[in-house]
Amino acid sequence: MEKPHEIPIEAGSVSPTRSPSRHRLVVFLLLALGASLLVTFFAGSAQTLALLVNANLAYVALIVLFQALRYVAMTISTRAVAEIVGMRVPPVPLFEATVAASAANRTFVGGAAGLVIRGAFFLKRGMRGGTFAAVEGVEDVVSLCAMALMFLSGVTIVAASAAGSAVRWDVVAIVIAGAVALASGAVWFVRHREWVERFVNALAMGTSILVAKLTRKHIYRHDRVRRGVNDFYRALALARQDPLRVFVAFGCAFVRLGCDWIALYFAFRAVGYPVPLGTVLLIFVVSSSVATIAAVPGQIGVIEATLAVTSTALGIPTPVAVSATLLYRLVSYWLPVPFGYAFAWDLERRGLV
Repeated sequence: MEKPHEIPIEAGSVSPTRSPSRHRLVVFLLLALGASLLVTFFAGSAQTLALLVNANLAYVALIVLFQALRYVAMTISTRAVAEIVGMRVPPVPLFEATVAASAANRTFVGGAAGLVIRGAFFLKRGMRGGTFAAVEGVEDVVSLCAMALMFLSGVTIVAASAAGSAVRWDVVAIVIAGAVALASGAVWFVRHREWVERFVNALAMGTSILVAKLTRKHIYRHDRVRRGVNDFYRALALARQDPLRVFVAFGCAFVRLGCDWIALYFAFRAVGYPVPLGTVLLIFVVSSSVATIAAVPGQIGVIEATLAVTSTALGIPTPVAVSATLLYRLVSYWLPVPFGYAFAWDLERRGLV
């Protein structure tokens, strides 16, 4: 593999990451517990709990394995994109930062907490803010492309199955057209550099005004905004010159989604209900698409309900659907949280964030 282009970088700084308060963690714990108890109640608690208690531990171990592989794929993706802009990152600390960022996103709304952790990690290593924004942008684009491919795969499966006759294909067409329009609009906007700089400049000024009211400190500097925009477009230019690493990132994004899909499949197998892989793909794609609009940490309650409802709509018994959903979420949602905050503490202790 050809050595990536080197670009001039200078150190940046961010505020140190902080663990969420105990009160916030307790609130989210109770929220998740309440959602789980609610869906269990409607499914029939005795039968659902019996399925969970008797779950096949070999399949549970496979769920854990594929969720771990999910974070490995995310780490490889980020490392490949970082190499595009000339930064080689040690894989183990990057893996820790990746899991820590995911744990933070499961605790706070909107994904900003995870972005802060990832940003702190890269800025500590000397990456500029604009370059980091480009790295995140490239990863977001390849993730959306991977999700679109998986969504189209799910639609194809539905169209080829008996369930296809009950689908509102006009609604599906509208969703696809809307997604294409949004993507086209984003590309068109990014291609107009002067508009991007005006937008970022206005955003920076607004943020500075808000910070000044709270702290009496003015943080806005036009030269920093322009430098950040320059770094952003320089990184995008390097990405266009290195399609191999972009393809690696796309492949990793697809693997990450595939790991979630296979983990859900093993959740059904763990509770003793063999579901075809194609059906599980449809359940996963529909549920993930619906849950992305939920403005709650980790889609607590939303993803559980959506997975269960979608599963039962495809003919899976309700107790089975709920028990598999709870088992899948127990591993995919809760398992990374303690590891993530342990990794965040370790990174902060070593001065890496």
